[in-house]
Amino acid sequence: MTVSSYGGSPDGNSTFQHPTANTRIPGYPSLSPLGGCYHRSLARCSGPRTNSRKNPEITSIRPTMDTEDPSTATAKSLGSRVSVACLPCRNRHVRCDAQQPVCIRCSSEGRTCQYVKSRRGGLTRTRLAERRQARANNGAVTRSPSTTSPESGSPGRGVGQEHQAPGDGFLRSPLEYRARCTTESENGHSDETQESIADIQFTNIETDFLIKSYYKHFHRCHPCVLPQRHLQQHYDRAPEKDILSLLVAVMRFIGSLYSCPDLTSQLHDKVKEGFQVTQRLTPDPFLAQCHILYSISLYWSAEKVKAREEIDAAIRIALNLGMNRSRFASEQGCGDVVLQESFRRTFWQIYCIDAYYAAIKRSPTFPLCEIEADTDLPCEEDEYESGSIPMPKTLDDFDTREFGPENQTFSSFAYLIGATRSIALALSAGSPDASNWLSPKTIAEVDAIIDGWFLLLPKSKREVLKEGNVVDELMFQAQMAVHANLIALHRPFSKLPYHPLEGVSSCLVEPPRRLPVKDSETVHTQRCLQSIEAQLQFLVLPVQPLSRCPFTICMTAAATHTLLSAIKVLFSGRQLAVARSQLRLVVGYIRTLAKVWPQGGKNLEEIQTIAQEVLSRRNESQHQTATEQGSASIQKPVVDAAPCIEGLDGWSNPAMALETQDVLSLYWNFNNDIQADIPVWFNGY
Repeated sequence: MTVSSYGGSPDGNSTFQHPTANTRIPGYPSLSPLGGCYHRSLARCSGPRTNSRKNPEITSIRPTMDTEDPSTATAKSLGSRVSVACLPCRNRHVRCDAQQPVCIRCSSEGRTCQYVKSRRGGLTRTRLAERRQARANNGAVTRSPSTTSPESGSPGRGVGQEHQAPGDGFLRSPLEYRARCTTESENGHSDETQESIADIQFTNIETDFLIKSYYKHFHRCHPCVLPQRHLQQHYDRAPEKDILSLLVAVMRFIGSLYSCPDLTSQLHDKVKEGFQVTQRLTPDPFLAQCHILYSISLYWSAEKVKAREEIDAAIRIALNLGMNRSRFASEQGCGDVVLQESFRRTFWQIYCIDAYYAAIKRSPTFPLCEIEADTDLPCEEDEYESGSIPMPKTLDDFDTREFGPENQTFSSFAYLIGATRSIALALSAGSPDASNWLSPKTIAEVDAIIDGWFLLLPKSKREVLKEGNVVDELMFQAQMAVHANLIALHRPFSKLPYHPLEGVSSCLVEPPRRLPVKDSETVHTQRCLQSIEAQLQFLVLPVQPLSRCPFTICMTAAATHTLLSAIKVLFSGRQLAVARSQLRLVVGYIRTLAKVWPQGGKNLEEIQTIAQEVLSRRNESQHQTATEQGSASIQKPVVDAAPCIEGLDGWSNPAMALETQDVLSLYWNFNNDIQADIPVWFNGY
């Protein structure tokens, strides 16, 4: 399946504007260049399409009745009101004559006519067993005359039907879902409830509560999918919906993780079924979105191997389609500026997530790192949401921003991309396999790149908290990532030793066995402390952390391990008390995210295990003994060896006289005495 060229006539009928739009393409499904867009033949569409902009055809939770060939009729017969209406007419808010099995309007317009079945009628265990058997044998539910209700006496009402408000039979909120489950259980229909819940379908993108949950909690951190309103419009006019339906299924699955975990398992099964269906279809950018979003959710659901497979699939699709080229969005965006922006964001989202996976394992490179890309940069989030997309800025514009005017500003997404590219360079410098591994020259070069990124941030991007307690999620993510990278680069040169248990962390590779000759230890130690301080200031923002990017868990873990080292060998007095409170803040932050993402719970257990060992009284007594026997030998620089990671003997408490903070501390406005008070929102967790 591919992205299609969609258009709309003034009366709302979905038609293609190109003069050859109805031409059959041999070997369907295939691609044909129509005005620079992907095109799907309409040969598979049955009957003329009418205005479905507001209400796509949907599937009822209840089984539908068998349909017959519709008879012709005139619109005059729709004049009288009826007590029940079919789903297509009801959701379009048009009159229905309620004839069954097919109403006149659906017959004349070539639609599938469906009616919501009544929940009354006393479903017996025998009847329930029959229905299950029918589903297993025929894939559809049959209906017997024995369920006829004497109350269905209206001439236009079908057997067992009752009048329901528009949208009945669908779940609009988590509270409604739980209330329905409770009511059915009390009425003795728990088996029927489980069966109906398993068949949940969405009403439409704009009203589905799981889709709303996705946009509320997840979309702001990974904003590549079309904005909700535009996705609804695009879905309505799509002649083929297989891949778009899969995208919706993935979004609903992610939304359920936040608001309705009881549905997660069933929705996950639907996602797996959807990927099986799309294997026979031609890939398109929407399928790349499916894979990258699914990869993120799998990784933080502790399915890392499968997550790697999914992002590899997203990378293959993106490169095969040429999404790394600037011309792709304009040529394949069908003249829709919002769709073009979504395509640009999709490629850069794949790039950033690929870099995150590499950073977690400290891999020197990642698949997209060496790929030449000139895709234009994304716009601001409010512009994307409103549909007012400006002329996109290029990667060359960003790379030469130091020569531009002082008031020149790029989008938050663009600065995240810039930070990720800086991290990619740092990864290549920080690999133990590299010939110039952690040389002073290399570290100075990487510092220049990262510090240049910081110093060229405009005033509007320095603060991640905006008016109304709204967090700029992309700038939050970018700065957390950059500081985590700075800690990883400078810690081997600092006075903050590694603990052997850090090797159990799934957010970090095993501590390095070959440490460089330490020079200017105080400078590198101060850089680590500044980055720890910066991350902690982000964590105390007065907003709930539930909707933060899950990758910030690993970014925070890098600072936490270094903070533990500082607590052990550096801090004392009030500074030690504040650091211990900061450690509790980190634990609370990760614990909150772990309520949604199971992998976060595993990361938290690792941090707690390491912290308990590092801060135990037993280790303190061992350190005192080691210090008495010869603390001077512990402080001697070592090449190709690391006494500090061979055992607890390396955990000394050397006297440290930290130098004055460098010029960047003035720019970042950090200090070592931030308030230890827990923010108000933290009391709810």
